[in-house]
Amino acid sequence: MSLLAAVALLFFSTGRWIIPVAAWLSPLFLLRFVRSHRAFPGLVVGTLASIGVQFVVWRGMIPAPGALYYAIVTVIAITGMLPYLADRLIGPRVGGFKSTLVFPCAWAAVEYLSAAMSPYGTWGVTAYSQADDLPLIQMVSVTGLWGIGFLVAWLASVANWAWEEGFEWRKIRGGVLAYGAVLALVHLMGGARLALAPPSSDTVRVASFTHTPRGLDPWNLLGHRVQGAALDSVRAQLRAHQDTLLEWSRREARAGAKVVMCSEANFVVLKSDEDAALARIADVAREQGAYVAMAMSVFTPGEGYYENELAVVGPSGKLLARYHKARPVPGDPERGADREIPVFQASFGRVAAAICFDMDFPDLIRRAGNQRADLILDPSSDWREIDPVHTRMALFRGIENGCSVVRQTHKGLSAAADWQGRVLARGDFFQARPHVMVAQVPTRGTSTVYSKVRDLFAYLCVGALAFFAAGAIASWKSTRSVAEPR
Repeated sequence: MSLLAAVALLFFSTGRWIIPVAAWLSPLFLLRFVRSHRAFPGLVVGTLASIGVQFVVWRGMIPAPGALYYAIVTVIAITGMLPYLADRLIGPRVGGFKSTLVFPCAWAAVEYLSAAMSPYGTWGVTAYSQADDLPLIQMVSVTGLWGIGFLVAWLASVANWAWEEGFEWRKIRGGVLAYGAVLALVHLMGGARLALAPPSSDTVRVASFTHTPRGLDPWNLLGHRVQGAALDSVRAQLRAHQDTLLEWSRREARAGAKVVMCSEANFVVLKSDEDAALARIADVAREQGAYVAMAMSVFTPGEGYYENELAVVGPSGKLLARYHKARPVPGDPERGADREIPVFQASFGRVAAAICFDMDFPDLIRRAGNQRADLILDPSSDWREIDPVHTRMALFRGIENGCSVVRQTHKGLSAAADWQGRVLARGDFFQARPHVMVAQVPTRGTSTVYSKVRDLFAYLCVGALAFFAAGAIASWKSTRSVAEPR
């Protein structure tokens, strides 16, 4: 029964269909199943069940064809079972209530290490399932994502420890109350942060938009060398598309927007026309006295790749940032990745910029916190299967680093949020017309513990797991030496 409950809940713990409470309960029942069976059979059956569920919940979300998709998902599922393996091998030799710390330490360590090594970054991390619990997710401003995963996994191990003690209150009272106190304290402190220290600065009006070019699919330029009259026709069509985006920029600036931005790769330009396009953007910025952020896709027809970049021009016409996306989605034909996101000074505060998939990598975005940025501009482009999950993930970077976030998304959810994760404005690409979002965003961010100590909590979990493992090995050797005849 525990396996059936775990499998049913796993469908709603990650991937496409997330129910927040399911993410708390599925590890509880899966851990119960693994603990109540012999190690090898229990882990194998649990892993196979997890693989089957993952094949379903990641369908369409992971952009990989055929067998590669199944291979990636299998690796994800096996990695997710490593904390259960650690608990099964180490926990019994630790004993007592302290044994309940093995599973959450392993959970946080595995999530951190897999995110650090994965080309998909933090996709699938437990914390994202709790995006609606604002008091709880304030925790990431201290521990990063890993603290929430620790709490979720600790509930599973505490519940299973109590189960094994027969739920005899005299035996389990101290441990249950200790976990309950920690969980309550986290929610209390998060609630206090929301209630007692909300953003109180002036705001700046930010307008963002998406305009889909008509009659031209720019991605056809990747594999076709266009010349002569055909090239002139493409140039004219792209010029008309650019005119629309620039006119929308003027319109929103006249309406009071201090910052205007389009979605990822929306400003399509030929490589040979790039300098002229930047000059036109600068003209609009000077004319309107606004900050104009154009997310450009720069094509050289027939080369098989494009440059995915963001150009930000200030009211003086000066180019403040020119940034090539640091983290292209695996398989995308992008070139020219930068190593760091830009941070620049605007008249109203400090501004950082990233592009879509960049926001799935906390190490990359941490520069915004280190440089005391107040706002992150995040032009993005998604697809229906990852909408709205991907945008909700991006807003965690603002809480971690004390920055507001404005994310304009082609084929997905656009959202603006303050540095506590409160959504200030949103726009659904598949429902709203036209694709324009306007938000009043705080001009001042805040300092966070996480931006200073980085992933210290994850390092502590790795260290604690190593300590428990060393103790378990020493215990095993001691037991073995006593058992051996002399």
